[in-house]
Amino acid sequence: MEQEPIVMRCIVEILGAPKDFIEAELRNHMKKVKEAGFNVLSEKYEEPVEKDNLFMQFVELEVSFKKLEELMDFCFESMPSSVEILSPDKMVMKLGDLEGFINDFQAKLHFTDAAYKKLDAEKKVLDHNVVNLCHNFILFACKLPQTLEDLSKLVGIKGDKLTGFVDHLIKKGKLKKEGDIFVAA
Repeated sequence: MEQEPIVMRCIVEILGAPKDFIEAELRNHMKKVKEAGFNVLSEKYEEPVEKDNLFMQFVELEVSFKKLEELMDFCFESMPSSVEILSPDKMVMKLGDLEGFINDFQAKLHFTDAAYKKLDAEKKVLDHNVVNLCHNFILFACKLPQTLEDLSKLVGIKGDKLTGFVDHLIKKGKLKKEGDIFVAA
């Protein structure tokens, strides 16, 4: 007995800037979805909405899948924000198929988790390097006496954000504060 296709309605969203970029990226993503062989029955694009200098746009889709594994692949690739299964009303699965589905799902979760952990480790290294770079730049700039306002202009970091870096360097004894003036120690 052949399985009835699984028909799903979902919403795929994108957030970013500028507006033209997110519109193009969402359409580009949908082009890739179709090229990957997913059977898109309908797609309805909403206009981008601006919030906090970013734009959000979404497309509502109906997609048909021959197998549950295809639906899972689509969900991992497109990360829809909501999913509604329109049909069938019931599904019967062999135990072996369910085990395969769960194992595939777990493998994808483990891959995603490993990628996240790698990115997190890389981010920590980059954050550490950026802090060191800021410290070095502040110390170099303070070879000549500088006010916080002068430092802010030189370093390109607003005074309220720069204070933490400066305070750390003073605490470490690498920078001296004489009134409103900072000088490398």
